[in-house]
Amino acid sequence: MVITSSIKHVAILANPTKTNADRLKVELRDWLLKRGVEVIEASDSQTEKMIPEADLFICLGGDGTILHLAGKMIDRVVPVLGVNIGSLGFLTEVRAEELYDELKLIFSGQFEVEERMLLSASVRLNSSGGTQESERRFQALNDIVVNREGLTRYMAVQVDIGGERATKFWGDGVIIATPTGSTAYSLSAGGPIVHPSLDNLIVTPICPHASALRPLVVSGDASIRIRITCDEAQEKALLTADGQQDVAIDNHSLIEVTRSVNRFQLVKSSKRSYFATLREKFKLPE
Repeated sequence: MVITSSIKHVAILANPTKTNADRLKVELRDWLLKRGVEVIEASDSQTEKMIPEADLFICLGGDGTILHLAGKMIDRVVPVLGVNIGSLGFLTEVRAEELYDELKLIFSGQFEVEERMLLSASVRLNSSGGTQESERRFQALNDIVVNREGLTRYMAVQVDIGGERATKFWGDGVIIATPTGSTAYSLSAGGPIVHPSLDNLIVTPICPHASALRPLVVSGDASIRIRITCDEAQEKALLTADGQQDVAIDNHSLIEVTRSVNRFQLVKSSKRSYFATLREKFKLPE
């Protein structure tokens, strides 16, 4: 999808822990202001307030900076340009030294936005007596992870897909990943690499006791429900969304993961493709 509309309001989100992030933010702000662009500077606590005003987000940092932003784009999705300060990222494809060349293309309308699947997760939290119930909702670009995280010794994980039991196993947890997230934690746990243009969900067990159990790739239309059974009733596990937000869960919790109605809009680098990034990250031969 090519966007040719003018961009008047740009939000800058910088990761202050990254070397040179603050310096680059100041340089970028000055560069934009000289071209008559209104600059919205966002901090972690202000991100949600910036989204309604912005025509474009520029993230200075790493992939984690983009993941933080993706979880906030619930009511409105804004195109995001990721600029990596450090090693190349899967989401932050643009290097700092390439930033202004990319911006010149963007402001002339010569840029491509790639839409990526997002996950929507709801977690129903019931009291042990069943008298109280609350719900938490999350949105994720990479993955929803259920993991014992040292909070429980043993855990059984039941996964239902489309209303039918898919698997139940003892292990450390399960990852529900998007194609974008297939190169993240899911890959480390033995999951496949899935091209981000596809519309699939990846279900990857974490250290299952059944060695024959393998990851599943299912339709993006599927609804996935997860329940856990901890070794002791009072023990808990942890659900995390993109490693950014989390909530403790237990034997009384019900998790449902589906494709979000939103699609994340990632501004593509003009200098490298997905496969070029893949080769570089995994040091594959040209």
